[in-house]
Amino acid sequence: MKITVAKLWTDQVKPMQDFYTKTLGVKLVEKTEASFTVQIGTSQLRFELDTTQQAKQYHFAFNIPGDAFQLAKDWLQQRVPLLIENGEDEIYFENIDAHSVYFYDPDENVVELIARHAVNPDKSLTTFSVQDMLDIGEMNVTTPDVAGVGAKFAELGIVRRDRQPVKPDFLNFLGEAEDGTHLLLGRAGRPWLFSPKIALTSPLELETDNQMHVRLDREGVLHRK
Repeated sequence: MKITVAKLWTDQVKPMQDFYTKTLGVKLVEKTEASFTVQIGTSQLRFELDTTQQAKQYHFAFNIPGDAFQLAKDWLQQRVPLLIENGEDEIYFENIDAHSVYFYDPDENVVELIARHAVNPDKSLTTFSVQDMLDIGEMNVTTPDVAGVGAKFAELGIVRRDRQPVKPDFLNFLGEAEDGTHLLLGRAGRPWLFSPKIALTSPLELETDNQMHVRLDREGVLHRK
């Protein structure tokens, strides 16, 4: 599974657009008064204006080349403050052999750059730029009905990366490990790594593999589009 398009909602379109296109320098694909879309490697990330005033909290990660973590971290910290946890501004995940670094966008979504050393391709870069991001590698799916949403994803062929049943009280990583892309399925109320922000049920739409479309509504119910 690969995320080809992710659509999220924001209360402040212009500051978010300026952050992604000016602060990070991501390519702008499309914009209107109420939305914008940027290109993240082979993925597109779209934000639309939310007029409901519903509280939202997203976490998503951008994949970077497996051998470019330090270059990417150096590039990133010239542009944004890095988030800190236990005095550290990066983390190594031994179970998946990956390094990550975290930051906020203007909505204080928890955004991550992740180098999966065994999965993401190496590029032998000497410098890092925003064009070296590979794709959207993670997207949270927060819902009060973890089991039900997990069952619907399973019907679509998207299961936990360890092939075990979805666990309602845990954060479940859906998607094949070798694809380097995961949906993070869990309940509201859990804090994100490197942030005191709490996961909230938040609407989103996803297109995967250029063909399958799903929508999580504001109540956390998953729909096939």
